[in-house]
Amino acid sequence: MSYKVGLILSMIFVALFFLFGADLITIESVFSTLDAKANNISYIISRNGIIDDEFINHIETTFSVKFDCPKNPSPTFGERIIYQISTTYHPLVISKQEMTIAIKRMTIVGFYG
Repeated sequence: MSYKVGLILSMIFVALFFLFGADLITIESVFSTLDAKANNISYIISRNGIIDDEFINHIETTFSVKFDCPKNPSPTFGERIIYQISTTYHPLVISKQEMTIAIKRMTIVGFYG
């Protein structure tokens, strides 16, 4: 009889362990997706260079991210632009609150190679 109780209790821990693993895999997937979006955004910034309200709205709607960057209406060739993109994730067992996953990147205006 006691081995059945032990088996039931251990199954609870095994299920929580698998849910924790699923959370970690999903967070890694979200981070990889953000990294790929950051590469595309860096290319767009280096081609356009101008960062205004219209550009920020375009990036946020196209890539479904929150875009944080100081506005730069007249950049010069070779100027460095640092920006951050972020998204939220609702974890299964890691936390009861949603998590914000963010990536900070730098791009150079005029360099898109």
